[in-house]
Amino acid sequence: MWDYSYDRVGYLGTNTPIDHCYECGFEGDFKATERGFECPQCRNHDPKTCDVVKRTCGYLGNPQARPMVHGRHKEIASRVKHIKDE
Repeated sequence: MWDYSYDRVGYLGTNTPIDHCYECGFEGDFKATERGFECPQCRNHDPKTCDVVKRTCGYLGNPQARPMVHGRHKEIASRVKHIKDE
């Protein structure tokens, strides 16, 4: 994808699941819930023991440390993943 895009696309951005839970060691994509994001393995959602990075309105941010409005969680949860985990 990167090689193809380099010569054919003026701008390309990808969203890579880089969330991290310091309680159980999970690395990947946290689950979007009504109250925020939680680890899919241990359900941790404490911003002191997890690091969540999501793209919000084009910018990367940590919604655990700086919460979003309710509708944004729903929008993020419904996003299509174009590159699947293997």
